[in-house]
Amino acid sequence: MLDNYRLEKRLQYLSLMLFLAFIIKYNYLMLQIFYAPSLTALTIRNLFFVIFYLKFVEPLLISKKIRQRLFFMVFLFSFFFVVNYWYNRYFGNFLSISDLIAGEGTGTFSMYQVLFTHIFKFRDLIIILDLALLGLFGLNSLPDLRSITNFGLWSHSFKVLPNENIMVFAVIVLLLLTQVAAGSLIMGDFSPAELYQSGSSYLAAVYGILPLYTMEAYSYFTRSEEKPRPELEDVPYYQKQKQLSGFKVLPKNTNVILIQVESLDAKIIDYEQQGKPVTPFLNSLKAESLYFENFYAQKVNGSFDADLSTLTSLYPVNRSYVFRDIDLSGFHSLPKLLKKRGYQTLAFHNNDRDFFNRAEAYPDLGFDHFYSQRNFRETIFPVSKERGLGINDYDFFDASTELIKEAAAADKPFFAYLISLTSHTPFNFYPKAAVEDFAEVNNNLVHNYFKSISFLDKSLQNFVYKLEEAGIMDNTLLVIYSDHESEIKTMEYESGRDFTLWRNVKTPYHIPLFIKHPQLQAEIFTREGTTTDIAPTVLDLLGFQELPDQFVGRSLFLEQEDPILFLHETPHVLKDGQLYIKEIEELLKVGYLKNQKREIEISQEKIEELTEIINYMRSIFMINQGKIFKEVE
Repeated sequence: MLDNYRLEKRLQYLSLMLFLAFIIKYNYLMLQIFYAPSLTALTIRNLFFVIFYLKFVEPLLISKKIRQRLFFMVFLFSFFFVVNYWYNRYFGNFLSISDLIAGEGTGTFSMYQVLFTHIFKFRDLIIILDLALLGLFGLNSLPDLRSITNFGLWSHSFKVLPNENIMVFAVIVLLLLTQVAAGSLIMGDFSPAELYQSGSSYLAAVYGILPLYTMEAYSYFTRSEEKPRPELEDVPYYQKQKQLSGFKVLPKNTNVILIQVESLDAKIIDYEQQGKPVTPFLNSLKAESLYFENFYAQKVNGSFDADLSTLTSLYPVNRSYVFRDIDLSGFHSLPKLLKKRGYQTLAFHNNDRDFFNRAEAYPDLGFDHFYSQRNFRETIFPVSKERGLGINDYDFFDASTELIKEAAAADKPFFAYLISLTSHTPFNFYPKAAVEDFAEVNNNLVHNYFKSISFLDKSLQNFVYKLEEAGIMDNTLLVIYSDHESEIKTMEYESGRDFTLWRNVKTPYHIPLFIKHPQLQAEIFTREGTTTDIAPTVLDLLGFQELPDQFVGRSLFLEQEDPILFLHETPHVLKDGQLYIKEIEELLKVGYLKNQKREIEISQEKIEELTEIINYMRSIFMINQGKIFKEVE
C-alpha cells in the first residue's frame, strides 16, 4: 500500500512537471516567437489546456504505454520549440513551411557551424531540462499503476457528479468558442485568410499554432506553378510624399557602381583590434565619402531581400521568396530606369547564378548581363573546392575590373551591381594564406570574421585602385553597403547596436553606407535610412526629377525623416532610435537605442500611412497566397 502511495505521489509530481513544461513553452512560443497580441485569448486557451489535461490526459498516466507515447509527443513538441527558438534568435521570425523547403543553404557542414557558432548558447540546455528530469525520475520506466483508482488532481479535488464527462466536455467547447470569439473580436473580426495575410501572429492568436501551420502548408503546396505578376497601379498615400531633394550634383552620364558586401557590420568600420584596424581601406574610404552612420539593412527572409530593396525601392515581406515566386518583369527598378537613359546594366556575383534564383530575377529587373561563378576563375588566391560558396572576393573583384573596363570603353555609361560573398557566415571561406592574422582574438568565430573582413577590405582596395588607375573612377559614383550584419554576439565582439528592449524582437541590422564621387565632399550624415532608400538617393544624385509610383523609398538628402519599416511577421518600426512593433491599429513601443531614450510623437495619420504601406507590400509580395485564399473564401 505504501509503495503504491509513493508511486502515485511520484507520478503526480511527474504529471505536474510535464504539464508545466508544456504550458511554459507554449506560452513562450505564442508571446515571444509568434508575438500573439491578445493576452485575453491566450489566457482563455490556457484555461482550456488546464481543464483538458486534468480531466482527459492526466488520468491516463497510470498506463505505462500511454506515458511512453506521451513522452514521445512531448519530445516532438520540444524539438518544434527548439527549432523555432533558434530560428527566431537568428531571423526574428517563426520557422515557416516556405523557410523549411525554399531556403538556400551553404552546405550541410556550414549549417552545423552556423548553428553551433552563431545560434546555440549553453543556457539553451535548460530547454530540454524537463525531458531530462522526466526521464531521470522514471516517467517511461514506472510500472503500470492500473491498481490506482481515481488518479489525478481532478479526481481528488472535485466531487464526481452525474454526467460529469458531458459537463466537462461542454465547458471545454464553450472555452474554445469563447477564445475564438474573443480573439476574433480583438483582432477586428477578420476571416482566417485575412488574418493570415495580415500576419501569422494574428491567426495564431485566434486559432492557435496548429491551424497556422495547416494554412501555411495549404498555401505553399497549392500555390500556382506559374509566377503571378502583381498589379502595381495602387499607389499608397505614403508614396505621394516628396521623395527627391533635387540635389543634383553629378555630371550627366556618370557611371554607377553598387557593391553589396556580405555581412559587413557598421561597427567594424574604424574598429581596431589591439591597435590594428580590421578595415584600413574602408576606413580611408569613409574619410573621402558621404557616410551614413544610422543606416539599416532589410533582411526578413534572406540576403536576396537586400537585392530586392536596393533595386526596386520596396520593403521585402516575410514568407515571400520573391525571386522564385513572383514575376518581376513588370516592376520598376534602378537598372531599368538607368537603362532608359542609355546605361549598360551589369550584375556580378561570385556564386552559382541560380543561387536565390537570381538568374531569372535579374533579367526581369533590367540587367543586360549577369556574370556569375562560371564567368570567373580563382587565379590569385585559389581555395579548396570543398568550400560551400563561390569564387573568393579578391579574384571576383579583380576579374570584374576587366569586365567593367570593357563596359567603360563603350560609348555609353554603365551601371554595375556587384555582390561579394567570402565574408559569409561561418566566416571560414577566405583563402587561409591570404589574410591578416588576429592571433590575440580568442573566440574562433570572431577570429574568422576579422580575417574574412580583412580579406574583403584588401579585395575592395585592389578593385578601386585598378579602376582608379584606368581613370574610370573619375566619373563614377561608388556606393558600398551591406546585406546585413554578421550577427555575432560574443564577449569579445558584438555586431549589432545596443538596444534596450522589453519585448523579444529582432533589432534592426546596422550597416555602413558609403557614397563616393570626386565631386562629392566628404560628410557624415546622422539621419536614419535603409536599403530601400538607396535607389532614390542614387537617382537624386543623377538629377532625376521623379520616381516611379511603385517606389516607396526616399532620398537620403531629404531633411524630413520618415519611420523605417521592417516587415517581419509583426512589422517593426524604427524612428529616431525608438523601436516599435506595428499591431493591427497601433504602434507599441518595445525598446530604444541604449542611452537614447526619448518620447517622440508619431501621428495617427502617419500610423495610417504605415498601415497602408504594409498592406501595399503584402498585396504585391504575397499575391500567390492571396489568390489561394480568395478561392477558398
